Amino acid sequence: MLLVALFAGFLSGCYSFTASTLPSHIKTVQIHEVEDKTLDPVLANNIRAGVLDMFKSNAGGVRIVNENANADFEMVLLSYTNKPENYNSSSDVETYRVTIRVSVKFYDNVKDKIIYENKSLSADGTYDVAKNESEDRHGQARAIEKLQDLIVANALAKW
Repeated sequence: MLLVALFAGFLSGCYSFTASTLPSHIKTVQIHEVEDKTLDPVLANNIRAGVLDMFKSNAGGVRIVNENANADFEMVLLSYTNKPENYNSSSDVETYRVTIRVSVKFYDNVKDKIIYENKSLSADGTYDVAKNESEDRHGQARAIEKLQDLIVANALAKW
């Protein structure tokens, strides 16, 4: 039982990062507004807010600034879909799948190089209308949370 608890504790830290995992000269980061190619400014704002939360909760030693940062974090919302996923026996939709695709670039302004880049990163989130779940509150939120995890996991591999 102790081994299981230790293993679970180890895994819970796999998808987080701290200021110490960033290059030591990165003290400030500017998180730019999300460029929106989908014409859904609310979703773009929610994605930016999710990335801001990710930095604030996982890299407390890094300050978020509005200009002259050691690093720039840029995202482009490339596409968004909301499609039926499962139907019940009456042919009514039970669950939907939201898919968000973004381009991500994390740039080191001090060393003039890319820390992490992915031109087509996608994540999805499902929501169940039978359980009174909604597209924006549940499906989008789950997809944004997965995007955060993917960004952190992939960026850590590059640092």
